[in-house]
Amino acid sequence: MLTHLAIRNLLLLKSCDIPFARGLNVLTGETGAGKSILLDALGLVLGERSDAGLVRAGETSASVTAEFDVASNKVVATLMAELELHPEDVLVVRRSLAADGKSRAFINDAPVSAGTLKRFGEVLVARHGQHDSRGLMDSKTHRDVLDGFANNGACAKKTAAAYTAWKQAQTAVEALAARAEQAARDEAWLRQTVEELGALAPEAGEEEALTEKRKKAADAKQSLGALRAALDLLTEENGAALQLRQVAKLLAKTSAVDASATAHLEAAEAAVEEVSVAIEQALRAAEMDPHEIEAAEDRLHALRAAARKYNVAVALLPDMLADTRVKVNTLINLERETKQAAAALASAEKDYRASATALHDSRAKAAESLSKTIVKELKPLKMGTTQLRVVQTELPQQSWGAGGMHQVTFEVATNAGMPFGSLSKVASGGELSRLLLAMKVVLHEGGATTSIFDEIDTGTGGAVAEAIGVRLRTLAENTQVIVVTHAPQVAALASHHLFISKAGTKAVTTQVEVLNKAARKEELARMLSGATISDEARKAAGKLLQEAV
Repeated sequence: MLTHLAIRNLLLLKSCDIPFARGLNVLTGETGAGKSILLDALGLVLGERSDAGLVRAGETSASVTAEFDVASNKVVATLMAELELHPEDVLVVRRSLAADGKSRAFINDAPVSAGTLKRFGEVLVARHGQHDSRGLMDSKTHRDVLDGFANNGACAKKTAAAYTAWKQAQTAVEALAARAEQAARDEAWLRQTVEELGALAPEAGEEEALTEKRKKAADAKQSLGALRAALDLLTEENGAALQLRQVAKLLAKTSAVDASATAHLEAAEAAVEEVSVAIEQALRAAEMDPHEIEAAEDRLHALRAAARKYNVAVALLPDMLADTRVKVNTLINLERETKQAAAALASAEKDYRASATALHDSRAKAAESLSKTIVKELKPLKMGTTQLRVVQTELPQQSWGAGGMHQVTFEVATNAGMPFGSLSKVASGGELSRLLLAMKVVLHEGGATTSIFDEIDTGTGGAVAEAIGVRLRTLAENTQVIVVTHAPQVAALASHHLFISKAGTKAVTTQVEVLNKAARKEELARMLSGATISDEARKAAGKLLQEAV
């Protein structure tokens, strides 16, 4: 709710501090006093386009500050959180405009862009009339408005959930299709890899074992040469064993050498025999099957050749084989997964269509009731020939969304026999304002906490003006309403009356005054009679105020 508006150096508004109240606020005054300028000032602080020409002549800058009570406004709280602004119960919006055209904007003293200012303006104030493209004038809002009237909350929520599930299923199918496309490109290579590595059957640690086996074979080959040479020296013709026996035979023929020498020779011959046996055993142990060695060499060569081909270490070949087998198995399962995903997609689309169709049917039923109720409400507003219809247009499938498969548009025809058109096609601004008022009253539409109607009673009087006032006051029971009016019947129903006037001769300024009961009676009398206020006018004004209680 707007609580205060401070304006400095904006055209005729040199210095104005204007309080606003809950309920119905009316602005009255003579034509040209500055009522529309005041609303333009509010529009400026809420993000509308700035213009250096708005700065009062002779001044270097202008500013507008608006204060709002947003203690119970959840939409504003959400927007504040989104923009990382500190939440407050009072929202102070300020905009300054320099004479060179530059402007600055602040929310609770935090600098913000004009775009951010406009976003806040859209949730704080709804200005109803032919020049406002927001709120009911924006056909994009009509679907939600109709759903609110039809109490479609649960059905709309179900449709939104079904749409989300459908889109998720569609994403899953697309992901599987991408995988299938990639798999088709890789399939030949993957199957060949599994075939080759599967035939090779690499094992963990195999390269190290084969390398160690080859090293042992090399070491054994070197040992065999030494062992054979040693055995030859001991056992071949003229070897150590034969020579020892020959020496023993020669000594046996003489007594010149002690018998112990012969014993030593015998012991040496026995030792040589033992060494020979040990060497023979070592030869048998060191000898390796040449076929086994050759097979180990071939195996090692095959493993390393495969590692070079697939550009991995030999040790990683077993893992590569396992991973590739998994991928091949995935190829086998992919077709089944694709079929399952396609079935899930078809089911999700069916559910969405069913929910969206139910939502459409509910809207259609509510649309007829809404149209009749608004048309009935228009009759006392001197718009008895105006017809309103709610059109549901099926959207192309690519435009279906969480809100359903249809676009909802409110269309009007102001005279019998005339074609229906969008709300902006209404002939006059006054008619449009009255139409929007009737719709707001019927719809009990929420949204912005302040609604503004500019000269909604243009071209009306008497009972029509009174009907407008009654509906404005009814609307003001749930939301703050600000209305610029020339109709005393409307002004009499206000809970807060602001009088706009001009003062000065050389430097004209606009002044704003909050009227008390006596001043209100005088202003209503002026509105009834004109420049010269008669006693009859004062009496009629008093009656209007009395009846408005």
